[in-house]
Amino acid sequence: MASSQALEALGHALSGSFGTATSTAVLAPLDLVTTRLKVQRQLDDHAQYTGVLDAFRSILRDEGLGNFYSGLGTDIAKSVIDSFLFFGFYNLLRRRSGKAPGVLQEVAFGMLAGAASKACTAPLSNVVARRQMTPSEEDMRSVTQTLRDMRREGGVKALWAGYSATLVLTLNPSITMLLNRRLAERVIPMLEEETDVPVAWAAFLLAATSKSAATALTYPFQTAKTMLQIPNAGSDEEGGLEEEEKEKRRRKRRTLWARLVAAFDRTIFGMILRLVKTEGLRALYDGMEGELLKGFFSHGLTMLAKGFFHRLVIRVWIMSHARRSLKTSG
Repeated sequence: MASSQALEALGHALSGSFGTATSTAVLAPLDLVTTRLKVQRQLDDHAQYTGVLDAFRSILRDEGLGNFYSGLGTDIAKSVIDSFLFFGFYNLLRRRSGKAPGVLQEVAFGMLAGAASKACTAPLSNVVARRQMTPSEEDMRSVTQTLRDMRREGGVKALWAGYSATLVLTLNPSITMLLNRRLAERVIPMLEEETDVPVAWAAFLLAATSKSAATALTYPFQTAKTMLQIPNAGSDEEGGLEEEEKEKRRRKRRTLWARLVAAFDRTIFGMILRLVKTEGLRALYDGMEGELLKGFFSHGLTMLAKGFFHRLVIRVWIMSHARRSLKTSG
């Protein structure tokens, strides 16, 4: 019994990874655009885009088509590992509960699975974010070089920059999975009985809608996380100050209270408060239309590809099992 549960969890993890890799590759240009839109207010050396379409046109004109796929290989690797771990942890937790989980328990499972998987892939996520901000292929550094740069700039903890945001953002897949499961339980049976709408397309729309709703709720934390991942984004608060004023601030930071405040500023909540204070509430939602579009297609494509791959694996397993049975009986 335990082995069958483990195999089922493994099947979900593998198929989920395949689905994630597919959606990551298809939506790489949109992901790069939304990343740049989130942090453009804080980076003076980057052109200011007016929106998603303007960003697409500007990047295509100034940097070329290939730059839309900056860091794609690393992003796919990170996404596959992340998805494999998330689906694996999530399904094992649900199985081990021994009964149908309630709403709060299901959300908790998603949060635990998300926190564990993101802890493993946070350094790769930071590498992807940095590479997406690189304007040309010539300036692109390898994964190992980027990791060394991060460690040199901020120590080992810099490899996990933005992980405090990740802990909050674990609500995103939890909300997504919860909405998707609840909607599917109500809508899919009705469609199977009363309409000719293909179930696969209905599942795509339900999954995409669930992801978009979760994205809208957690977007400010995504913006702050991206800024924590990018070096110098939102950190140059002293740029226009005189040397005397800068020295005064440095002396103040030596006190315990000042160090605590500085530590808070480096957290997700500190970054959000700083953004609202310096740029206004609207800055938290820069590029949200692109993220909603990406979320709509991302989760939908992931679940569609996951379902296809899962059914394919099951069919292959049944066929191979049947052949072994025939050989044994023969």
